[in-house]
Amino acid sequence: MGRRALLSLTLAAALAQPGMAQDAGSGALPPLAVPPIPRPETPALVPADDKAPPSSGALIPPEAYDQPVIPLGTPRPAAFETLRESDFDHAACRLGLVMLGVDHAEVPPLTDPDQRDCGIARPVELRAIQPGITVEGSPVLRCDTARALALWLREMVVPAASRLPGSPRLTSVITGPGYACRGVVGGSTGGRISEHALGNAIDIAGFGFDDGSRVEIAPTADRGDLAAAFQNAVQGSACLYFATVLGPGSNAAHDDHLHLDIKARQGGFRLCQ
Repeated sequence: MGRRALLSLTLAAALAQPGMAQDAGSGALPPLAVPPIPRPETPALVPADDKAPPSSGALIPPEAYDQPVIPLGTPRPAAFETLRESDFDHAACRLGLVMLGVDHAEVPPLTDPDQRDCGIARPVELRAIQPGITVEGSPVLRCDTARALALWLREMVVPAASRLPGSPRLTSVITGPGYACRGVVGGSTGGRISEHALGNAIDIAGFGFDDGSRVEIAPTADRGDLAAAFQNAVQGSACLYFATVLGPGSNAAHDDHLHLDIKARQGGFRLCQ
């Protein structure tokens, strides 16, 4: 047998014994056991009737779902309703009238079926500004307007009247009706309702005195008597109590009376003419 044949037989015998072949290897390690990789669980489908409530991960807080739904096109409140006084404010105003000696009465709310913005939520009727000074016409106003009128007459008009010839005592104030549902008169109106339509305004046509004399509102540009000075004084002082004062010199519509109102304007601006 040749050398090559003998080598082949020896190699075949060695391969036929795997244990021996493994031991003969130098430092051979057994194969590593690889643990199985867990597969993610597929989430169960939630039935339509069992959907999660808005509170779980919702961007809209749950309390938002409890808010009342305001339908589009909700009408704005009537203009006079935006001026409605609280019970406390109205009671405080009426107490102020009593302390000033104003004879007045609370009357039912005023509204107009043809103009929803017109009205007075809590009107008062004036009868006398103080004992001995009546209000001709018994105007119906908001309480705040009545209080401004009473303060102006008490603090400015009564003292000014004492400077007239003979120092007469003021006994009456000649006014318009106070409340009237109408538009603005004089100047550019733009379709706006008058402050009279809200109970915010009063017109003064003149003043009566205990000696029987009267001072009626009229243009004073060509006059230089004490009656004209009295009228100019009371017209000027009215702007300390009212936000708007219009009279002779402002426009032709106010040549025969003083228009006084308490309209609130931005920044407390007052219009005095």
